[in-house]
Amino acid sequence: MSEKKTAIAKHYLLGALEIILSVDGKLSLAMTEYAEQSGVSTFFDEGTDYGESTQTASNFGLTLLYTAAENNGVEGEFIDQTIKDLMNDEDLALSATPYLIRYRLTECCYALEYADAPLEFYRELVGYGVISCGKYSRNIDKHAKESGPGELLQLIRTGLLFEFKMLQRVVAVMLSLKNNNTITLPTPDLKMSAVEQKNISDYYKRLVDNWFMGAERKVFVSFQCKNGVSRENVIALLENINKYYLHKRMFSGTQGSWLGTLGAFDIACEHDEDPVIAIYNEESNSHTISEKIRLKYLGLGFSVSARSLYLRYKSVKKERYSQVRYYCFLLLNQGFIIPWHLDNNYYYDMALRFCSTGTNECNYP
Repeated sequence: MSEKKTAIAKHYLLGALEIILSVDGKLSLAMTEYAEQSGVSTFFDEGTDYGESTQTASNFGLTLLYTAAENNGVEGEFIDQTIKDLMNDEDLALSATPYLIRYRLTECCYALEYADAPLEFYRELVGYGVISCGKYSRNIDKHAKESGPGELLQLIRTGLLFEFKMLQRVVAVMLSLKNNNTITLPTPDLKMSAVEQKNISDYYKRLVDNWFMGAERKVFVSFQCKNGVSRENVIALLENINKYYLHKRMFSGTQGSWLGTLGAFDIACEHDEDPVIAIYNEESNSHTISEKIRLKYLGLGFSVSARSLYLRYKSVKKERYSQVRYYCFLLLNQGFIIPWHLDNNYYYDMALRFCSTGTNECNYP
């Protein structure tokens, strides 16, 4: 098996594991108890058998995932048998895996393998000419000659990860259409902007159009990569993300400020790892965290000053750091795991609502 096919198969195996491990009897029991109390809303409709409903949705999600895998040269039977072997392995004891590991397993494994994935994906987009960045120069990019176009495993895994996220968003809608040809719309949030409301409206319109045009199996949009990745593949991926993956951003700003924001996040991570080292020194900045991040970015072809990174770090920390910390707190203290098909960025949205007053005087347990 080639490196490329191995990377593709690994992604779909992780995706299948994530779906299966999100089915937890603890939540079903809790939902049953809550349903017996008047006035308590749950993730499910009244009268629903929670365990049966969740398992059905899980199986449906796996079916669509296997279809996507076969589109990229990985047989569904291979994934299914491998997953069964892993789940039956008593030494692995995957069913006893902590919620922190189960939650977004595919995304977390991707992040562990590719620690600088956001920056390197951004660099690939610039390299393909999909977006422009005045701070990038191929002449100073030390890694530019190390990977050929269409063969970069990280780019393939990135595209597949977004395919997985688009599939996750659409499974619940497709399942309801498959069962009784009805679609459940979310309750409008009065705090949403007009743009956000229109994006959600357009999203559901596209799903309905795809369903009636007989393309229901392709509604989540497969990322074709078994033969490599071209510029056209990347553009198609971004267009489909725009259509089928609604996402609220924690960090505001235009594309021009994105590089600095990512640099600020890198500074925060480095500072957490080694809080003794100075972040920035006006007089001599040679051994600081901001200089370390500057050099890392320079090695990938991006010219950004240590001072600008430091100033962006101060701004982001003041505006958003409490939300990032609260998001981490939520993930570390999960009392149960949300079924994969129902996890519409639940914890992330909770973190976004945290400190929504604009003050920095928020506390969490």
